[in-house]
Amino acid sequence: MKIKQIGTYNGDIISTILENRKIKDIELFYNPTNEHDLDAFKIKNMRQGAEVLLAHLLIGNEIGILVDPDADGFTSASIIYQYIKKIEPNAKLRYFLHDNKAHGLTEKIMEQVANSPLDLLVIPDAASNDEAGIQRLYHMGMDLLIIDHHEVEKVPSHGIIINNQLDWNIDTNKNLVGAGMAFKFCQALDEILSYHHSEEMYDLVAIGQVGDASDISQNEVRNMVFKGLRTLNNPFIRVVLEDRFEDLTSIAPIDLSFSIIPLINSIVRVGTMEEKELLFRALNSIDVEETFTVTRRKKNKVTGKMDKYELVLNFYEYAYHICTKVKTRQDGLVKKTMAVLEKDIDNSGGIAIGILETSEHGSITGLVANKIASKLQKPVLLVHHVNGKYVGSGRGYEKSLPSLKDWCNETELVEFAQGHANAFGISIFEEDFEKFKEQTKNVEKREFIYEVDLHLHGKIDKKAISDVNSNKHLFGGKVREPLFAFTGIKVRKDFIRQRGSMLTFFDRGIEFVMYGAPAGLFESLTYNFEPYIEMNFVGRPSENNWGGRITTQIVLSDCSKGKEVEIIKEDGIFEQIEEEITAATLVF
Repeated sequence: MKIKQIGTYNGDIISTILENRKIKDIELFYNPTNEHDLDAFKIKNMRQGAEVLLAHLLIGNEIGILVDPDADGFTSASIIYQYIKKIEPNAKLRYFLHDNKAHGLTEKIMEQVANSPLDLLVIPDAASNDEAGIQRLYHMGMDLLIIDHHEVEKVPSHGIIINNQLDWNIDTNKNLVGAGMAFKFCQALDEILSYHHSEEMYDLVAIGQVGDASDISQNEVRNMVFKGLRTLNNPFIRVVLEDRFEDLTSIAPIDLSFSIIPLINSIVRVGTMEEKELLFRALNSIDVEETFTVTRRKKNKVTGKMDKYELVLNFYEYAYHICTKVKTRQDGLVKKTMAVLEKDIDNSGGIAIGILETSEHGSITGLVANKIASKLQKPVLLVHHVNGKYVGSGRGYEKSLPSLKDWCNETELVEFAQGHANAFGISIFEEDFEKFKEQTKNVEKREFIYEVDLHLHGKIDKKAISDVNSNKHLFGGKVREPLFAFTGIKVRKDFIRQRGSMLTFFDRGIEFVMYGAPAGLFESLTYNFEPYIEMNFVGRPSENNWGGRITTQIVLSDCSKGKEVEIIKEDGIFEQIEEEITAATLVF
């Protein structure tokens, strides 16, 4: 394990971290403003798109919205849907949901749209590259309005394309994702109509921007997200967050990634059409008068048995109840798929490759790939064979490659690898697949160095950990969460616990937690006669709130024992002490 401290700890961990992230205007970072926000009309076709939508509303035409299948897609579609309903409550408005995790103008969606009496189709967060589908619908007499943020390979010749990534924009903000672009479109409508309705939907914008991993350190995006967390207007969002957090005023952007966003994504991945419909209705308060009776179980303190009781839920509460059930179902599918797939993974190269027999579980391929990458500690591609291609998902492992997506594209053997650097979709023609697999064998695990904001030897700074936890709203995007290193920490062996694949160490009021601990690690640390073991920890500050009891934590990225650590100084020189052979380092 190699560790390098970034810069110099100045005694104030927060200012140290911000200095390390090259934040120049600290005051603006703490308190983002809208002073330099992008003028919506600087994005090409924005005015034209707004006027076309208003024209269709004016003459009572039928308008459709395509809902892209992820948190950004659901929120961006909801922003457009709600805005239209605010300015024209009687608008002839319908929406289209995908039955799987396909994006844009798929054949099924095309068929549904073609068989509907639409005059205008609005597509937020998708379709910039769906030229063939756009042309077909256009020649059927339908207007198309694409409000997107994805990179464009070839600009469609028909339809109105509003996309912040295109070079033809006078000015732009490329950090806006689908929800941010939908919001800018509503801002343009506000300006034309002299309304302020867009300001009521910041909470949806926050979920979309965080859910699509945008850079929330950028001022305009940061301001949107902060406003969204301060103004939780959406009834469904409030129901979810009120159940997950005791104090809504202290929610940080990262908290959305571990609460409502996974619930939305689980519905998208494995939910039925009825469950997807329920979620969209809950997000948009569509026909929500109905109540539902569900059966719950509670432990009887006298008998010790689980007693059943009935609970009446309103529509938003019931939608949340269904989301949690679907999330549990998804977790079970992931576990089952991993158990089937793991034994068939080709692990001979620097990138592990698994071939799924069918596309039946294609919606959870990325989740499974992510878990396998963590377990094997290398990048993973999971694909299935369909129509002469191997298509699926890639999940990277930064200790091997900074960007698995870039590596795949650089082989020039893939049809495409599109998405984020280490989370993306991939397609490979079958005639190139074996050559591609051969190239994966040339990938070697690079020498990984943990760059930390704080390194202490032989002691733990609990205040620094608490300060980070108190300021977690500051981190996200390019301002990555801080990483701490504590070396030479003596831990009592009876304070080391293992539960499943989770390993915990307790020391001086701090809980060091490792999820997905390698098999045999617990035994190698504890099976000897010494009461203590010297440990080195690298991880991220966190807190665990269980039943009102808050535990200060370090969620571990890595750990090692004894002298199995190298400290890199600023001049690049390694400081290493060979491990001594003692009773504490022998494994029996």
